Amino acid sequence: MSLVGPSRTSLPLALLASLLFAAAAGCSGAGDGSIAVQLTYPPSTAAPSAAAPAASPRASSYATQPSDKIRIRVLAPHFSPIQKWFYRSDGHGEIGGIPPGTRITVEVDEYDNTAIAADNAVINAPLLGRGWSNGITLSAGEVKTVPIAMYKKGTIVTVCGAPASGNAGTSGDNTADGILAVEAYLGNPAAVKTGPDDAIYVSSSAYRKVKRIDRYGYLSNFAGDGTHGTITPGAPAASSPIGAVQDIDIDPAGNLYLFNDWNQIVRVDNGVIDSVMYDNGVANSAARFNLAVVNVDLVYFVNYLENRVYQVIGTSKSDYVTDNLPYSTTEPINRSKYPLRAPSSITYTSPTSTDSLIFADTDNDRIMRISLANGNIYYMVANDNGARFSEGVDPLAMAPSRPRVVDYNPITGKIFFVEGLSNQVLYIDAAGKVRLLAGTGSPGFSGDDGPATLAGLNDPQAIAVDSRGNAYIADYGNHAIRMVVGGALP
Repeated sequence: MSLVGPSRTSLPLALLASLLFAAAAGCSGAGDGSIAVQLTYPPSTAAPSAAAPAASPRASSYATQPSDKIRIRVLAPHFSPIQKWFYRSDGHGEIGGIPPGTRITVEVDEYDNTAIAADNAVINAPLLGRGWSNGITLSAGEVKTVPIAMYKKGTIVTVCGAPASGNAGTSGDNTADGILAVEAYLGNPAAVKTGPDDAIYVSSSAYRKVKRIDRYGYLSNFAGDGTHGTITPGAPAASSPIGAVQDIDIDPAGNLYLFNDWNQIVRVDNGVIDSVMYDNGVANSAARFNLAVVNVDLVYFVNYLENRVYQVIGTSKSDYVTDNLPYSTTEPINRSKYPLRAPSSITYTSPTSTDSLIFADTDNDRIMRISLANGNIYYMVANDNGARFSEGVDPLAMAPSRPRVVDYNPITGKIFFVEGLSNQVLYIDAAGKVRLLAGTGSPGFSGDDGPATLAGLNDPQAIAVDSRGNAYIADYGNHAIRMVVGGALP
């Protein structure tokens, strides 16, 4: 994408102090401070000056226009988000009335001129770029300048995990709570999920812990003490012996469900063990347990080693999809006659869409949909004689190669999946075509701060999306969580 003239390659933008959204932040006081934000874009060929300092070399290139609309949000645990819209042509904006404190975060979004620049309005324009800064401390009355490197939509960045070493991620475990996630180590993240508050939950399975990354970028231990043992309802999840968690899901009430490699589904409510909803009690790290939560009393799950989709109502388990003879493969397919083989992943689509389950039928090279309205099964990404993936292929004309990860995003309606060890994340877009989200296809760790489609992944095992449309990839073999900026947005 070409730039809009040389003066656009590096554009500082000072945001000076004034009172803004005092009602949202609480009453503004004399001790409140201000945040001045300097946006940086790709490096200019011109020599930097005091008026135009050098841009960050990490910033992704994208075109900017004077008519672009920019939204800046300042948020922290001790006050409600404060935001400001302005036009790029204004040359400045003002944001202040910020209560002093720590753990302050600044987020910046840039849209074209069709954006609705109103308080808390829905954005009806394409995201152009996004930037953020975590861990800001503001003293009383201070005006602080914060540099924000802007990334083009579709850029991949590592948001948790040690720096790569020799084209591979580095495994490790940080036991101290309260560190920034970008400074934390992980070990084989097998699952990732976003909560209703945009917190990110990550299974560091090698260390038998579930980490939580809050909206402000800080990491804490959410569940698991590094061992497996008796799991006691009423005990704090962070000190419970939950074991290695293979999958995470969340119900509409915000409870977390942790599916461990002992074939147990543990429900956690506000950081406390609520119950062991399902307990088979037999360890099998090769089983690839995966679940889809519909509500507090209804869960479906699969086990790669068993040709079933199971239903759990309360604590009672039963078969939901079975492969009884005679087999049926003609739509609509009766769920008691479908010959499923090694299902390895399952997800639930909300009633606002199709009220269905989608599962990866790995050894049949298919992704299938189960209608919860009539109990029948339908093809979704499946064609026995079809082509392999190419950009824009019709999912019903594609033969996926051993699909083993599938997830649905209710915000955008996109369906994400991974084929075998392709080291690529694919998705079905709003037009019903299969597209590439991230990965070159070759294993490795590369591409940070550039296009996600040119990044090296190593065994991606889960995908989650936050309320802003950022897509998070559990890059299992690289011991990292990689984020695609606005990756789930149109």
